[in-house]
This record gives sequence, structure tokens and C-alpha cells, in this order.
Amino acid sequence: MAVQGPFFPLFTPQEQETLRKMEQQRIVLRRKPWLWVISSSIFIGVMGVLASVIEIEKYENKAWPFVIMLAVTVMFFGSVAWLTFKFPELESLSRRYKRLVLRRLAPKILPGWSFATSHRLMNEDIRKSGLFRDKANRIAREDYLFGPAGKVVAEVYQIALQTESAERSSGGIIKRETTDNHFYGFFYRVHCPVIFPCEVWVFPKQRKVQGEVDDWAELTLYKYTQHKTRNKFTTGDQEFDDRFTVFASDQHQAPAVITQSRRKNLIEVDRMFATACAFSYSMNKVYVMIGYSDDPLDMDLKRHIDEKLFSEHAEELARMKEVALLVVGDSLK
Repeated sequence: MAVQGPFFPLFTPQEQETLRKMEQQRIVLRRKPWLWVISSSIFIGVMGVLASVIEIEKYENKAWPFVIMLAVTVMFFGSVAWLTFKFPELESLSRRYKRLVLRRLAPKILPGWSFATSHRLMNEDIRKSGLFRDKANRIAREDYLFGPAGKVVAEVYQIALQTESAERSSGGIIKRETTDNHFYGFFYRVHCPVIFPCEVWVFPKQRKVQGEVDDWAELTLYKYTQHKTRNKFTTGDQEFDDRFTVFASDQHQAPAVITQSRRKNLIEVDRMFATACAFSYSMNKVYVMIGYSDDPLDMDLKRHIDEKLFSEHAEELARMKEVALLVVGDSLK
């Protein structure tokens, strides 16, 4: 998806200078672990050598090894303080970077859309989508974008969901909590000017990546296979049925929801992402969940803060509107 740049001129001169400082801080933060290793190694090595000297010499009225040890100790803790307080924490730098970039890129790429750093998405909203198996014990709310996409209004929430269960001993005492289900990525809620005749849920048949990124989709799909009132529905579209598993509250009315154009569009959306995508149609809303391992709208310690990175952020923003248009179908664009 090509998005026209350049993007650096969108920032004010002061913001451009801030981005340059962030790039310098990014470089230092990337090297910070190595600086810790080097300073710790020097401290341990010097102290070890001096300890050996003291043992050999039996420190007979010789104060110089202790003076050196004191000096090295002071230098070591000085370097610790420098590494700790001189540079911002990655989380703080990341938050400032993202707010600055989205404040300039979002209006450019998504005219008419708004951007916020907080929102009120609740567990009830997640439950209505039917895309996450459990009630989350924790919802970490991050960025929120919303705006028009053709005839519909799209809301895109960046969230982290986590469900934990408490393991209990035979005496009923809580031993520890273990994470059962986890999701990090984008949650779409698209408001449509129609009422769908029944509820439909669409899940990927195959996971795309190993590890926990796609676990949420697999866990929810298993839940639906055990459900008695949500029936598996086959569309007859071979390409679609090979890629997705569909459940519906009413099999007779499901074809009116999961139409040929929507099936084609959902395949296109699924091809746009390297991770699992799940969809649901309920009342007058379309819900989408797309997981990520890393935030595509944030900085990366291994990547330069430059036009190429801004271009990728812009493409991700443009894709939000495209996803909203595709999932509603041609008739509602």
C-alpha cells in the first residue's frame, strides 16, 4: 500500500529537533545493555585483581590497593547513576515518540479522523464482539483512532487483554496466578447504518505464527466448537472455507450477512496481515481483532527514526480505514 511522503516536513522545526534527539536517545538505549556489561566487567575484573594483590602482599601497611578499590567503586556507582538517570526509560521515550508522530501523521493520512491516547473500551464491548474467549482480568488501553470510512464510522482501539486464573491448593489457598489467554493488537468496532439479520463469527482455520501471538484466536475458535447455540456454517465458497471457520446464530440467515462480496473482502483483509484476524457481525456493528507481537505505530530500537519508518507508520494508518471499508462490504462503502 503506497502512501505518499515525505513526512518529516509535517513536523514543526521544534518537533524535528525533538525527533533528532529521540534518535540519539534510541541509539544510546540500544547500546545501554552493553554499557552495563562493560562497566560491570571492568568493576569485577579490577576488584578481583586488587583482591589478589592484597592476598599476595598481605597488605602490610600498604593502603594503595584499598584506595584504588575505593576509587573504582566510586567510578562504578557513578557510571550506574549515569546510565540510570542520564537517559529516559524506553517506555517514556516510546510514549512521547508515538504521541508526536500520530499527532502529525493521523490527520494527514486519515482526514476527518481523531486521535486520542485513552479510551473507555470495557469488557462488555469485548464480550459483544464474541472474538475473545474470556472476560479479561486486565485491559491495558493505549491509543484510539476513530473517523469516517465511507458510509460507516470506524473505531480502532489498541489494547492488551489478559486473562489470568488462580491456582489453588487443596486447602483453598491461592498458590499463584497463571496467564491463560492474552491478546495484544487492534480491536475494530465499525458502526453500520443497517441491522444484520443474525450474528456471524469468522475465525482463521490455521494459525499464522508460532508462539502466543495467535493463541487468542485458537482458544476462541475451540470455545465455539463446544457451543450449542452457535452453529458452524459452511458458505460453499471453497477458497473462503479453506481459510476460515464460520459460526452463526441462524444458519438460514447467515448467507445474507456473509455475502460473496464480504467473503472476498475478508480474504483480502486476511492477506494484509501476518497474524491472525477474526471478524464478527452483530446487530449494526462489525468487530475485528488483529493481533501483533510489536506495536507497528511505535519506534523500534533497531530502526532509525527516518522517512522509511514514518512511511511504514503511514501505511499502517491507511490500512485502518481500508480494513473498515472491506469488512462492511461493497454495499456499505
